[in-house]
Amino acid sequence: MDKEYFLELEEKTITYVHFKTEKGHVTEFVVKLLSAFEDEWHEILRYDSGHDCPHKDILSTSGKVIRKIWYDFLDNRQALTMAITDIKDNYKFYNERYQKWLKEH
Repeated sequence: MDKEYFLELEEKTITYVHFKTEKGHVTEFVVKLLSAFEDEWHEILRYDSGHDCPHKDILSTSGKVIRKIWYDFLDNRQALTMAITDIKDNYKFYNERYQKWLKEH
């Protein structure tokens, strides 16, 4: 079963959540933090289950992965929950850091 939804964190900042379940188990997922700066949407960071292991990708202003953090001690369900919680709790920090990077380039 596929599920997909958006969470609005504040104006111009949303979380995109998509996951698949099979027999009650999360088989794959992606959670993205998206923010609009000067009317242009940016993907700031992404959690997903690619490479057969849950991880977080921190993205540069050009959209390239600059750091990958592996969560091999979590299953996909745990990592999905952690990703949503982390973004809800820390999106202001992630946005501020990203805006700083935008100013540097």
